[in-house]
Amino acid sequence: MAIIRRQKRNRSKEYPPQEESLSLSRKEQPRFEFKIHRSLRPVLERIKVPEPQPFVPDPFQTEALETLEESDVLTTAPTGAGKTYIAVKAIEKVFQKGGKSWYASPLKALSNAKYEEFSDIFGPENVGILTGDRKENAQAPIIVGTTEILRNQLYDTMHMGEDIQVDLVVLDEAHYLGDRDRGVVWEEVLIYLPPRVRLLLLSATIQNAREICDWLEWLRKAPCKWVAAFERPVPLFPLYLFPSGELTPLGTRRGLFAKIRTVDRRSFSRSDFPNIPKVMEVLRQADLLPAIFFLKSRADCEKAISLCRPVPALRKGRSRESDPFYKRLDALLEKYPFLRRHQHLSILKNARVGAHHGGQLPHWKLLLEKLMQDGYLEAIFSTSTVAAGVNFPARTVVVFQSDRFNGKEFVQLSATDLLQMTGRAGRRGMDEIGFALVVPGPFQDPQLVHDLFKSPPDPIISQIRVNHSMVLNLLLSHEPREIRSLFASSLATYQNLSSEIQITQDFKKAEQEMEEWIPDMACGSLDRLAEVRPQFALLNEELKKTRKIWKRQASLDSLCGLMIPGRIFLSRRGTPYIAVDDPDTERESVEAVRMAVPLRLRRGQVRTYQVGFHRVHHLGEKLDRLPPLRARKEWEALAEEFAREPFRLMSRKSAGEESPSLEAVNREMASLIQLKAKLPCNHCVLFGPCQKNTSHPFASALQRYLSYQAQMHSIQDQLWQSFLQHLSLLQEEGYVNSEGHLTDDGLWASKLRLDQPLLISDCIRKGVFPSDQPELLAALIAPFVMDRERPGDIQLSTLVWKYPDLAAPFFKMLKSLQPLREHLQAEGFPIPPLPFWAVITAYHWALGHTWEEVREISSMDEGDLAMVILRTAEHLRQIESLTDTHPRLAASARRAIDLILREPVLVA
Repeated sequence: MAIIRRQKRNRSKEYPPQEESLSLSRKEQPRFEFKIHRSLRPVLERIKVPEPQPFVPDPFQTEALETLEESDVLTTAPTGAGKTYIAVKAIEKVFQKGGKSWYASPLKALSNAKYEEFSDIFGPENVGILTGDRKENAQAPIIVGTTEILRNQLYDTMHMGEDIQVDLVVLDEAHYLGDRDRGVVWEEVLIYLPPRVRLLLLSATIQNAREICDWLEWLRKAPCKWVAAFERPVPLFPLYLFPSGELTPLGTRRGLFAKIRTVDRRSFSRSDFPNIPKVMEVLRQADLLPAIFFLKSRADCEKAISLCRPVPALRKGRSRESDPFYKRLDALLEKYPFLRRHQHLSILKNARVGAHHGGQLPHWKLLLEKLMQDGYLEAIFSTSTVAAGVNFPARTVVVFQSDRFNGKEFVQLSATDLLQMTGRAGRRGMDEIGFALVVPGPFQDPQLVHDLFKSPPDPIISQIRVNHSMVLNLLLSHEPREIRSLFASSLATYQNLSSEIQITQDFKKAEQEMEEWIPDMACGSLDRLAEVRPQFALLNEELKKTRKIWKRQASLDSLCGLMIPGRIFLSRRGTPYIAVDDPDTERESVEAVRMAVPLRLRRGQVRTYQVGFHRVHHLGEKLDRLPPLRARKEWEALAEEFAREPFRLMSRKSAGEESPSLEAVNREMASLIQLKAKLPCNHCVLFGPCQKNTSHPFASALQRYLSYQAQMHSIQDQLWQSFLQHLSLLQEEGYVNSEGHLTDDGLWASKLRLDQPLLISDCIRKGVFPSDQPELLAALIAPFVMDRERPGDIQLSTLVWKYPDLAAPFFKMLKSLQPLREHLQAEGFPIPPLPFWAVITAYHWALGHTWEEVREISSMDEGDLAMVILRTAEHLRQIESLTDTHPRLAASARRAIDLILREPVLVA
């Protein structure tokens, strides 16, 4: 039974029968009849496999390699244009000279693929791999790995005062520099990398490539040249499929194909699902297979493959022994035997299609990629969110909607999104032309897609931001003032320089406009305004808070004096209670019996409740005598009496004189009023538009002035202020001393290169993590890998009741972290969730339970479950690095890693 999500899976779910339209709607649709528009026939006639040609480097490839001899190079080219060839030849030249190369990519899967490729080219003894999952042949002259590992190596060499032992660094997929989540790592690598190391950046087409080169020259004080290819190696032709079955171009020289405007997406129900068999049949008849379908969700991908029909009879006629598809599939299943139980294997065999998304096992996706690359599959169904990670080409890409889910909401596709989705359309050496098929539906805007095809990709914008791990590692080798100069070298600072000129001009204009109002301003000048206005606003806010405290304290004092044993009171819902103990002033509550028939009991006596003062609505008279809580019959008689004759209520009033705490609040409030009265604001004729942002022209002029004034503070200053905020918290927590140097705790905590290093280091300092129970260590680390709660999780209390032995160490950990979490929250730092279900999942997997059992426990998709385990292993590796300071814990982390990295998560 699934314990985490309420809803149950139903893998044998029946889907609606197919209809004749392009969607599974019950509305009347025109009869579907496939035909090709006459203008499209010459285009489709270009479909053929090109004749084999001897390889000749493209001009941009030759230019890039020649330029790399003298300078750093940024090469931008469409997907499939042959950027890897440049990397291979550049690495080969360094290798032949006895030098070392580092090839960095953003994806582990891509790193693994390049490792295999480079091992075939240069020999396995000359190639090593470093990712979060693998560390092999780390001293090889050619290293393939993730960008995060390269950044960590730069941290280490800076700390030791050494120069990284590498002559060439290749940063593949360099457009990740603008990625919201991971761009900071790329920017750090470029900032820390010594100028003597030759740099080769490979990227898809980007809008501001010249600006990136200029920044690198400014940063590294070394030349950087941009080499670009703009033409796709296989041209792309956009198509449109009408609900009637007619296949047409998406656009003409005049714009969107005119007839497409007659298709109203409002005619489709939002619950419609694409008629996958019909679309597949169109693609087959037009010779447009194989295809990649992009759908909006994982569930849609799963549903789509279930709707696919078996391959045509001509392919069925082959015997299994003679069909090369089965030979290749059997070879892959021999390599990954655990995939023989995969729920989609029968669909793969019969329909030659697969679902490729984040919810699938990494090795199932790898199997699909290899079959697609070898030409054995007809279609892959994927989500647009993983478009950048799709590692296989196709003749056609099918787009069903013009929006995508960004993790929070559906947003319109951008030019870069569409470029990533259609980048694999058209296989070099296998196709003369590639296609993008736009299919109508309730979430499809053909005009937007048509315009995006003609739009340039988005520019790269710096994503650098400060975090605690960065601060700890920079302080290993830099003084704070040196770190400020590093921020001054960031792409963010460089990009801000060009905009500061315009901002300065706008600010001066706004300043002149404000000077016209000075005669009417009680403060008398703009400088005085900048000083007085925030003071008044702050005092006003403090006064509001103090008044609230006064009201609350007055109420609290009143209740504390009246809430004595025997006092009758009503809650806000009108439920009668009788206080049975003196009030708890710290908790602001009172222990009371709820006088409702029948009375509730607990352990043989009448049950009591802690009732917060905020729930007290009316007070009543006081009973002179209360029966003991064990006197059940007396309390029942009292409750029945309450039901017959309610007690007379009295008004709440103060009990006696003011308490010292209330007097202190009174003094504070009087002081704030006096300070506020000394400011000129109360007598200013512009008070309203200044403080309340009215429609007065002064208000709009003031807002413009303040806005430009805020923008005058450079990105460099913002980064520095963020650094100081992080530094201050690290000093207060004892990781950094007053001189800005790492303490002993700070030195080992800097090795925890994680998103939340302080939470884990706090547990280590307090001895929360067990050093003799690797299964429990893995379980307690697992919650730290989550950055958000999962929807549909059942209540924590249910899980605690079912797994009390795991709940005890989990809540002990939460209790120990509470002061730090409160400190982080008070300083404005985000606090990630620490879900209990992750503890349960990782613990059972570490104990040796089967994959099926742990999936049942977690109710997670296989890919998500594998990701949680892999990220837990990455965090454990960080703890494993603490061998010098925490040897027993490091050894336990090593054992925990061995326990959780097993099939099907990781294949030996």
